[in-house]
Amino acid sequence: MKPKNAQIAILGSICLALLIAQSAMAENQKIAAPSAIESGNATSGEESSPALASGDVKNGEHLFSTICAHCHQASANESNTGAPGLKDVLTRHDEAWINRWIESPETLIETDHKAMKLVKSSRFGLTMPTLPAMQEEQNRRDIIEYLRTL
Repeated sequence: MKPKNAQIAILGSICLALLIAQSAMAENQKIAAPSAIESGNATSGEESSPALASGDVKNGEHLFSTICAHCHQASANESNTGAPGLKDVLTRHDEAWINRWIESPETLIETDHKAMKLVKSSRFGLTMPTLPAMQEEQNRRDIIEYLRTL
């Protein structure tokens, strides 16, 4: 298979896995109700922002295993899809930046130099899609709380 075809096949597999995970999650779990969140106006990704309210580690682990683990590893190693390993991710990026990334990667890439650089440095140049479950503030809080344990 040619390299470009391999990348397209990988991307297709990722999309399919995410759709399956979202469907399973919608059937098996109530998704938290949305509420306002402090997202900050920082564009460099370097500034420190106020901490978010804490989340639920168990739900964060569940969300990670049903959604995030299709592309990311809980170790520091990059996955076969080119997604970064998430161990110690909160030492590489502040919590508010992670929250904005999880909520809408495409939007952050348009406005944040650090996010653009990460995507360009990715092995396949792919970005994480905006996921419906991550539009819920509580789900993002829960994922971030789980990431603290890695």
